[in-house]
Amino acid sequence: YCSNLKADLVNVPVNQIYDTEYECCSEVFPTQAYCLSQIHPNDPNYNQPSGRPSLGAAEGYGLPNQFVAVFANGVEEGYCSNLKADVIGTPENQIYESELECCTDNFADQTSGKCISMLPEELQPSAQPSIIMLGLAKQYVAIRANGYEDGYCSNLKADLVNVPVNQIYDTEYECCSEVFPTQAYCLSQIHPNDPNYNQPSGRPSLGAAEGYGLPNQFVAVFANGVEEGYCSNLKADVIGTPENQIYESELECCTDNFADQTSGKCISMLPEELQPSAQPSIIMLGLAKQYVAIRANGYEDGYCSNLKA
Repeated sequence: YCSNLKADLVNVPVNQIYDTEYECCSEVFPTQAYCLSQIHPNDPNYNQPSGRPSLGAAEGYGLPNQFVAVFANGVEEGYCSNLKADVIGTPENQIYESELECCTDNFADQTSGKCISMLPEELQPSAQPSIIMLGLAKQYVAIRANGYEDGYCSNLKADLVNVPVNQIYDTEYECCSEVFPTQAYCLSQIHPNDPNYNQPSGRPSLGAAEGYGLPNQFVAVFANGVEEGYCSNLKADVIGTPENQIYESELECCTDNFADQTSGKCISMLPEELQPSAQPSIIMLGLAKQYVAIRANGYEDGYCSNLKA
């Protein structure tokens, strides 16, 4: 152990006298724990380790920003520790600044999840497959465990370990659209609190005015034929559509794809304030700078109209 008693210091060479008890222990007794255990409990810098195997910096014990892997009980029961007794004597290149980094580097294939489970509670991954507010920011990977149709994207730490950089996406939406472009399940898992990508409603076409779907991206949906066709900006409809078939407005999409639709279905899906009036020609409604001659009642009763229909 190390001592600062006067009787012990007499005649000791200057180069063998240490400023702190901790420095003395770590230099002279680097591979044993007894010396550290003798450090005075009132020393504010070097609190005694507890009986727990790993405490984490968040709890204020152990060495700050110094974590090492502990394999004493094998890989499946391995964990990372910043206790002095574990850190001292460990080569510098095996000491990590964070417990998470230590876990991901040493226990990436650990099926028990032991190491990750030792992290402070606020860093624990959720049981949900993908949660924006938990997990790692701007790091999403595709999970195909249940097949393509039930695939989703995750930012949980355990899923990201050992994934190549070129398969990690900045957003959950980008991951879904790149890896699962023709299925809807992945998009449905996007967190409801994500302000950029609200979940689609059950309605076939919501329109940008209602704040749902993708802004300025509308595509024609012919699922039930031309007469029942409409335009949608729902993510599930837009993803995978060629760029030249995506329109900036729902109206533009309708007029290009359903101009001959006698049912008026597509136009009827527009927000109420854009619906055409029953009057033959209304400047404030209808299409700007687009007028046609209407001869339905003959020349004498003919007029010009800018109604969408």
